[in-house]
Amino acid sequence: MIVLALAAAIQPTVIFSDGFENGILNSWGDRKGTMEIVTDDPYQGEHCIKFTGEIGTGEGSKLVQWFMPGYDEIAIKWAVKFADDFDQGRFMHLCAVGGNRTDNKWSSFGKAGLKPNGTDFFITNLEPWLGKNSPPGRLMTYSYWPDMKKSGDGKYWGNMTLSNPPIQVPRDKWVVMSLWIKLNTPGKHDGEQAFWMDGKLGGHDKGIRYRDSNILKLNSLFLDLYLHDSKQINVCWFDDVVVSREPFAWMKDIAQSKTQKKTDD
Repeated sequence: MIVLALAAAIQPTVIFSDGFENGILNSWGDRKGTMEIVTDDPYQGEHCIKFTGEIGTGEGSKLVQWFMPGYDEIAIKWAVKFADDFDQGRFMHLCAVGGNRTDNKWSSFGKAGLKPNGTDFFITNLEPWLGKNSPPGRLMTYSYWPDMKKSGDGKYWGNMTLSNPPIQVPRDKWVVMSLWIKLNTPGKHDGEQAFWMDGKLGGHDKGIRYRDSNILKLNSLFLDLYLHDSKQINVCWFDDVVVSREPFAWMKDIAQSKTQKKTDD
């Protein structure tokens, strides 16, 4: 127990980062789709990564990174820029933080439409919601947890927290999206999550029960461009990805922030 405590104490604040400056993706755990490291107007440095989503249903590109066995609290940020003609159509997913079982890093995969049971998975996406907004849309979180609401079709699609006041995600401009999650004490409703764009708070949810067991931890990050039904090729760029064990500077006021209402898609 003493050895474990000392090991935890010396872990660095930043547990993963990638600005794509080395031109390779070897530090990532899994990848899918069309992506390439480019020098097209990076957020900082000389390189960024370009994701392409093709025309069709269920098209997209994804990079996955695990940090097993995981953490009870993390903060994540990434820079993203959408093409000047970006229009995802009906719906999309962008980036997500996943909670997998410590004995199965894949336990949050393939769970769309399913309700977590407290010991299998949880997940939160940070992404634009088109709705009646201009594309890409209004910043929101899209989350799965055991107390989530059922959707009208009888399935459990992610529950949404829309940025309030609304934060419009722009096209053809770099922005920094960030997400902070603190897990609950197993079985209790004391978990929290909050999200920002360029340091502006979008929403802060409290009283969340993500898990009923310590078998679930925060332990995966998806850089994602998933298009439900796109009529055109869509492109976005990512840069400066950082995963931290502690909140970033602009997150320090989260305890005083007002809880936002959750709705389901």
